[in-house]
Amino acid sequence: MADILHLIKIRAPREKVYQALTTAEGVRNWWTRDTDLDSKVGGKGEFRFAKGTRVTTVSIEELKPASRVVWKAISAPIPTWADTRIEFELHAEGDATLLAFAHRGFPEADDMFAYSNTAWAQFILSLHEYLETGKGTPHPDDPISRPANS
Repeated sequence: MADILHLIKIRAPREKVYQALTTAEGVRNWWTRDTDLDSKVGGKGEFRFAKGTRVTTVSIEELKPASRVVWKAISAPIPTWADTRIEFELHAEGDATLLAFAHRGFPEADDMFAYSNTAWAQFILSLHEYLETGKGTPHPDDPISRPANS
């Protein structure tokens, strides 16, 4: 098995980082604008790319306020994502947060693993920029118009 690992210091409190990872509004600012995300364990997240033609669906496996978020990939446009776990560990470091990111359980370190690693690096940096400056660089697609409560 192969795991993607990233570690980054974000000059923002853990609570703010946690909100960026556990709310649809937060994720829309750093990963993809077309996002639905439940805020409870056992819930679901749906992240749409390429005008909804590529969809990643996760189950919310673990939520420990201001310290840990775990998603299990159910389906994705990249087949090797199935049954992998996406983990965010948050550690206080003064007035900043040390984010330990892991995407675990890839069958092998192949080309799609390398592609995923590069993409995650880009989006973790987007999360960093969003939290430190208020403006991330999520996937560039325009959001699909959705009712406010969906």
